[in-house]
Amino acid sequence: MDKNSITGIILITMMVIGYYVYLSSQAPPPLPAQEPSFSSSRVDTNTQTQERISEAVIVDEAVTESNDSLLQNQLKDRFSDFYLLTQGQEQIIEVVTDELTVKINTKGGAIYSVYLNEYQTFDSLVLPVIDEHPDNKFLFQFAYKGGRFIQSSDLYFKPSVSSLMLSGNESKQLIMRAEIDESRSIEQVYTFKGDSYDFDYEIRLNGLKQDLKNSYYEIIWESQLPKTELSIQNMRQKTTIAYAQGSDVEKFGITDDVESEEIKTPLKWISYKSQFFSSIFISKDNFQQARVVMSTPENENLNRKMASTIYVEAKRSDEISNSFTFFMGPNEYSTLSSYGIGLEKEMDLGWWIISYINIVTVYAFKFLETFISNYGIIIILLAIAIRAILFPLSYKSHVSMAKMRVINNTPEMKALDEKYKGDAQKLQMEKMAIYRKMGVSMFGGCLPMLFSYPFLIALFFFFPQSVELRQQSFLWAHDLSTYDSIMSLPFSIPGYGSHVSLFTLLMAASTFVFTYFQQKSQPATGAQAQMKYIAYFMPLVLLIFLNSYASGLSLYYLVSNVISIAQTVLIRKFVNDEKLLADMREAAKTNKGKKGKGSGKSTQSKSRMERWVENQQKKQQEMLKARKKQQKGAGRRERRK
Repeated sequence: MDKNSITGIILITMMVIGYYVYLSSQAPPPLPAQEPSFSSSRVDTNTQTQERISEAVIVDEAVTESNDSLLQNQLKDRFSDFYLLTQGQEQIIEVVTDELTVKINTKGGAIYSVYLNEYQTFDSLVLPVIDEHPDNKFLFQFAYKGGRFIQSSDLYFKPSVSSLMLSGNESKQLIMRAEIDESRSIEQVYTFKGDSYDFDYEIRLNGLKQDLKNSYYEIIWESQLPKTELSIQNMRQKTTIAYAQGSDVEKFGITDDVESEEIKTPLKWISYKSQFFSSIFISKDNFQQARVVMSTPENENLNRKMASTIYVEAKRSDEISNSFTFFMGPNEYSTLSSYGIGLEKEMDLGWWIISYINIVTVYAFKFLETFISNYGIIIILLAIAIRAILFPLSYKSHVSMAKMRVINNTPEMKALDEKYKGDAQKLQMEKMAIYRKMGVSMFGGCLPMLFSYPFLIALFFFFPQSVELRQQSFLWAHDLSTYDSIMSLPFSIPGYGSHVSLFTLLMAASTFVFTYFQQKSQPATGAQAQMKYIAYFMPLVLLIFLNSYASGLSLYYLVSNVISIAQTVLIRKFVNDEKLLADMREAAKTNKGKKGKGSGKSTQSKSRMERWVENQQKKQQEMLKARKKQQKGAGRRERRK
């Protein structure tokens, strides 16, 4: 694994322990313009609005016991025509489909909780995408006549049914209605499908055209993402807010601080993405603007806190209607991409070619799982397939390194080592001349190996967020998407953790063995021989940084290493060193006959890399001579004194 891969490991394994900042998304002020604004005046007006609400609640508590009529006057002054709708009794409407269990509260008419029926948490509970946390909110609010602000969360809605149960191709509606009179009402319409992770949502403002102060309203969506996996650190590393602006998808980075963004251009959807599951709010048209915030609670039982203030256009008409879709489900690439609006881009599949490799891997998983139910076996088959694809490159790399090894063991090369043992740069230049004459590239053993690195890095991104591996067991690992602890330590080792993952241990051991075989195939002398030992630190690095990662990733690296070791042993049996040397000597004779006379032709026969190395060596020699000359001059001046 190269330097870039190690950098990726270190960055991804950094723990995100931030602080918890409570962000209150409040009502907007009555703006003179028709476009939403993020000005500071909005915050001040919001504060005053909330103070009035708090005062109304205090009045409510005090007056209820003494004077009901005074209470009614207070509510009427605060909520105008809606004051009767602020009184009622909460009721939970439960909707059960094949995939989802959705609970909706009649107070506010909003989503109360969403559970995935076919998934469980790490401790075997039904998995919540939105759980019943008291700080969760979903509401809309608008400026009403008389300078009032109406929030849907203050109103009681009448449901069209008391419960829903559907499956397969069935589709049913739940209408939540808050009616002022026959001509004025607010409706929230939910349309559920039996076999889908999504459901449609519509907001209708009927007969309120003349009473709305602005041509937009706000949707406030706050969610405390629950802990559903064994490792809260791994969850937070893969949890973010993503949103789509046209064809571009933006995502928050992973930091210890509060992340926020004011999006002043139209956007199609906003996603609260966790490690394996997402809740995504999609507009049929576009949201006008939005402000999104992500923070990290101090509570280790919570993942992250997400908050959005979304501006929605309210076109002036007798029936103002806006349609949306909620997706509440797993981060499956094929499922998300089926919507055709770029939802799959919220997944972190790596950059450039890495992402394409991971997309192919996703479909390879889907293909293999139709025949094989055990994902441990699928990972092994995947490792075998990738090593088979890369075998020609591995063979070429090994042969190139074998040529270098054979050449360095020849008498003429050993004579050069003895002749120039005090001048490493001159020795290297002379060796390069011989390599070139015998048709051997110094980098022939390295370049083919570089093609295998994209696969290693791609799967480093893929496995820790693959919902396909979640809670899939193999041998002693109960869940291939998280670490396979076989021993808990009574203390925590910085960077390593407080447990021992066996697959990671075996993977590190196999990396050490593979490094040993590789180093035996790579000739090196002098300072180069000392540099070879640096490679042996790699197994230790992997052992530390992958101990808390997905055991499926360690399993893949383990199998890949074992196959690579077997390929190396097999290739060495079929590569004859004497025949290689004879072929290279013959090539040297042929090259000598073709080269002709003149140093110019000799220079052109060199590779660009070799010419660059020689130029660098010449520059270093010139600098060394200049330094020695300066030292001699300084010595002469000192003696004259």
